[in-house]
Amino acid sequence: MDFKNIAWDGISFDAPSNFEVSGIDKRFLQLDNGEQPCIELRWYDAGRTYKEKTYFRQLAKKIESASGLKIESTVLPASWKTPLKKYNTTAFYWQSDLATGRGVMFYCKNSSKVMLIQFIGKCDEQIDNAAVTLFNSLKFHNPEADQLWSIYDMKATLPGSMTLESFEFKPGRFNISLTDQTETIDLYRFSPADVILKDCTLGEFSRKLFKEEIKNLGLSRAELEYEKGSTCMYGQEKEPSTARLALSKISSKSRPYGQIEVRYTEESNRILAVMVRSRRQIAEDRAKNIFKQYEIIQ
Repeated sequence: MDFKNIAWDGISFDAPSNFEVSGIDKRFLQLDNGEQPCIELRWYDAGRTYKEKTYFRQLAKKIESASGLKIESTVLPASWKTPLKKYNTTAFYWQSDLATGRGVMFYCKNSSKVMLIQFIGKCDEQIDNAAVTLFNSLKFHNPEADQLWSIYDMKATLPGSMTLESFEFKPGRFNISLTDQTETIDLYRFSPADVILKDCTLGEFSRKLFKEEIKNLGLSRAELEYEKGSTCMYGQEKEPSTARLALSKISSKSRPYGQIEVRYTEESNRILAVMVRSRRQIAEDRAKNIFKQYEIIQ
């Protein structure tokens, strides 16, 4: 069985390559095996005062009130014991007229997070192998290190201090926005590029896409074309106004400095874009350096 790595909002793990993300939110993922949803993952901040039985009862009540299912604790499956031995675990199961499921809740002391993973439907050999692989490969993000994001065909490594502000996954358009006290980074991915650029250039497409940002940040454009792709770069030639700089000192949401870079390559048939907004002056190669760790997974 082939596997792929998925990294989202503070965790990463391996899953069968034919499993696709069918549900996504902050600290939540649902995976589909091609026929139906089969795995759900949720994770929560628990602090340093975690109490296993209390937390399990609280989460069980949330699930029961939202779904009407009755959650019962049970014995941990034998194949799960070894990969989960470093955690204090609570196994559970549920059953309805239409489906059954089983799962596990455990606490990661180093990250102060509670993980809730459930496997929906018949837990056959394929699901059990997926569960063991997931448990063995599961990692919690260290905020002091760079953080991996790998979802659908997007893969990027960004500063660990940044948190997920918003996201959008629509047909042909993906966007992830991360922020901290100083900077906001937006990653974009558009496809299919050959259709998008059939009647316009990359420069025309990017000017329309970022029209408001280009105007508000006072960005100017440089465009490069080469044999199998093109790049558009937008930077500031002038300092932001005194009023905007003053506002950025009293409002953490104000980002008067900006930079945008948009790239197209025939090989991936994707358009990728990086937009950086900051309270402080941005290095000329900031977007370029982000692109060094931002790619499409073929």
